[in-house]
Amino acid sequence: MSSIAGIEQPVPNEEAGRMTMEAARERQRVEWALCASAWRRHRTSFTEPGREITERMLRLAAPRAGQRVLDLACGVGNPAFDLARLVGPEGRVLGLDLSGPMVAEARTLAAELGAANVEFRTIPGEHELGVPAGGFDVATCRAGLQYMPDRRGAVRAVLAALRPGGRFVAMTLGSAERCMPFQLTNGIVSRHVPLPTGGDDGDGPVALSSPADLAGLLTGAGFTGVRTEVFEAPIFEAPDPAAAWALFTETAGPFIQLLSSLPDETRRAIDEDAERTFAKAFPDGPVRPTGEILLVSGDKPE
Repeated sequence: MSSIAGIEQPVPNEEAGRMTMEAARERQRVEWALCASAWRRHRTSFTEPGREITERMLRLAAPRAGQRVLDLACGVGNPAFDLARLVGPEGRVLGLDLSGPMVAEARTLAAELGAANVEFRTIPGEHELGVPAGGFDVATCRAGLQYMPDRRGAVRAVLAALRPGGRFVAMTLGSAERCMPFQLTNGIVSRHVPLPTGGDDGDGPVALSSPADLAGLLTGAGFTGVRTEVFEAPIFEAPDPAAAWALFTETAGPFIQLLSSLPDETRRAIDEDAERTFAKAFPDGPVRPTGEILLVSGDKPE
């Protein structure tokens, strides 16, 4: 920090970093707004095939009746609604997300499901949770850390929100080469136009694909007993190739923007390529691609 007239001022590099992070958050707000309603509409296409992922997260988190749980990057409520069921009517679940439209869809689902012990809120950033220190017994983050521009700040904020002895469980995905949905869709699109930016070196669905990096985030923030698990599980399911491609194009914000900008002829060629590709990969039944799943857990020191 520098000082002008006795007032602490951020140094230029710090200010530039904050501006870059906020620009990334604003881009993500735009992208998630484009697909929020589709995530609610297609929710079961992800939650049912991904049940193994959810169950493993819940076993690690081990929420008990009456506890308070924080779900960061809650999206439309997976796994918040499962957590709410486990903590029961005396417990509470708070879902936080950067995207206002995602939070709105989660609230709609809560009303439809009659989930009275879960609340959803919008936050300005992953490092500003707006919750009392030590107010939660358990925290989760499913497929969210990889999108966050300030991952270290997010994990430190979760640590502060947990009581001593509280547990944090997070899930990310392996690299595109180890996740069939991205192998297929990236290949389809890249045969016709350049892919959107983001990925292993930036932010995006496969941007935090190293177990060592994932564990290092928690250890660096101060969590203890950090452990990781790596396994393969289904990511989504669709009844046929056309439905699988529609699911992808309706729930992937960056690709929604890209595909909507293309000439009709190019878009038709991509759609036809997609149906051929999914049909070749799944010739005998529903489209149910699997991918590498990474889980990490750690405890706040007593």
